[in-house]
Amino acid sequence: MRPKIGRIVILSFVALSAAAEQKQTTLFYPPFGHTWGIHRGTEDKLDMLLGNVTDFDNPQGIAAVKLKSWDDPKNREDDDEITCFGVNANRGQIIYNSSMQSLALYGKKGHGVGEFWDPRGICATPDGDVYVADMGNHRVVHLFIPKTELRWVGTIGDTVFEAPFDIAVVPGGTLYVTDYTKNCIVVIDTSGKIIDIWRGFYQPRGIDVDASTIRWSGSHQEVVVVVDSAGKAVKLLDRRTGSLIKCVSMAQLGMPDADLQYVALDYLGNAYVPDSIRCQIHKFDNKLNYIVSVGECGTADDQFDHPRGIDIWRRFGQVIISERSGAQYFWVGVDVKDFNLSYDAESRNLVLDFFVTEAAYVSVYIKGKKFDRRIYRHRVPIGRRTVYARVPSAAPPGKYEVKVVIEPTYSSYHYLQKEFTRKVEIH
Repeated sequence: MRPKIGRIVILSFVALSAAAEQKQTTLFYPPFGHTWGIHRGTEDKLDMLLGNVTDFDNPQGIAAVKLKSWDDPKNREDDDEITCFGVNANRGQIIYNSSMQSLALYGKKGHGVGEFWDPRGICATPDGDVYVADMGNHRVVHLFIPKTELRWVGTIGDTVFEAPFDIAVVPGGTLYVTDYTKNCIVVIDTSGKIIDIWRGFYQPRGIDVDASTIRWSGSHQEVVVVVDSAGKAVKLLDRRTGSLIKCVSMAQLGMPDADLQYVALDYLGNAYVPDSIRCQIHKFDNKLNYIVSVGECGTADDQFDHPRGIDIWRRFGQVIISERSGAQYFWVGVDVKDFNLSYDAESRNLVLDFFVTEAAYVSVYIKGKKFDRRIYRHRVPIGRRTVYARVPSAAPPGKYEVKVVIEPTYSSYHYLQKEFTRKVEIH
């Protein structure tokens, strides 16, 4: 799966950035033809679209969704046109794109209707329901966007929460809310009825969920992923019981200074976690095995300006990341580490050993004087892989050029590929 066109606007506050060859492609900048070279948001672009009425002031959570009210079922060309909602915490605002060319604001600082106090996380559904963790007001705010304009619906959990930090939703209206000071996760329905409270956390932050009822989920795991231990650990939980499946400490990964914020799952259930101190995005697979960290501090390509919020529209792997003073837009891509190729003469196999940062298609071509053919193409899972490509008996002994092509399975499919070429003596 992949977007067919690039009219996505990163909260519509984006600026042109010169295209450059990326050092890493785990997170891949979409090609120019899809975005006109647009992939980074700036203060200048925000002013251009809204006038000088607000600034990025402690950006936090991000929500990205394809609204049913925006969709024309007869037009596949609009399938990647998503709406993004970003929390501008210190202004008590939600910044969102009211169309693919325009921005809008909702809210102000305060404690009443249409007001927020130190809001943090946000999530949204295709039906237009938007939920905000209004941390300073000790509540979850329910908004609704019927088409282009956010509207107030009401509040949830006013007597339940102390400091709700982030929120995730699954079809049917079940909400999962981290409470930073009560050290728990509250499972609640949209009417405010408490379903369960999971304890045993320390200052939990970002949260995301996978479930069999989520349409654009390729893994259909019944799990919750949460940032815990004041941003020093990531935990994988059973969605039905809250029981711990796995905990990953950043100190154990050699990153004791990590400051993890929010978390987002992609189509295959892999988890992406921004680190605001190290200016990186850490990626884990759907079993919470560590995969890779990308980025460094800065505002150039392959750099992040102290990233905070993240969300992924899972259908096409569109990734939006909020930063200290802007946002960036990526597609889920793939990178290849530690590639090695050898030839086993006894079995007549080419042996490929490598590490991929996302599930990928692997194709092997061999070219000689009397034989030129693709001999292998299969999809491989994320992580360390060994592939055996048998050389056909029709290929006579001699010198061959072996070309290995590794491509992502969706999102950037057909736009990104990694090629490795080697000379091999075939016996």
